[in-house]
Amino acid sequence: MKTLIIYATKYGCTEDCADYLKTKLTSDTKLIDINKTNEQIALGDYDTIIIGGSVYIGSVSKKLREFCESNLDILSKKNVGIFLCSAQTDLFSDTLKSNFPAALLESVKTTKLFGSEARFEKMKFFDKLIIKAVTKGDFSKFKISNEKMDEFVTEITG
Repeated sequence: MKTLIIYATKYGCTEDCADYLKTKLTSDTKLIDINKTNEQIALGDYDTIIIGGSVYIGSVSKKLREFCESNLDILSKKNVGIFLCSAQTDLFSDTLKSNFPAALLESVKTTKLFGSEARFEKMKFFDKLIIKAVTKGDFSKFKISNEKMDEFVTEITG
């Protein structure tokens, strides 16, 4: 069994989640940050494909969305899971629907929201303003759930 975790991260939270998943999976697993690669990805080489993204203003990375759209045929025939990193738990379903093709969402084995982290030391000024405005200064929502990540691993491998 070979697994590919393809993700997009802005400040590193999603990458940390991808790394965590890799340590929990027993298969041969490769990590690819879609925003940092130009390599042609041979999806046919993988049994399981995990797609992860961070959510900013309701959207995941444009490159991640384009990857899913352009590889929809093969992805819909694979064992696929999608995870998101976002503090807006109440918008998870809507965020999935607005960022991923419906045909892909119908065929995925699992989807999970892992939570988020606010890495203010890495953020650009504009992102800090948005985070502060959206949260109204309440940063208690910013926490990654190891429990959700472990559930994801159980569901994608089961």
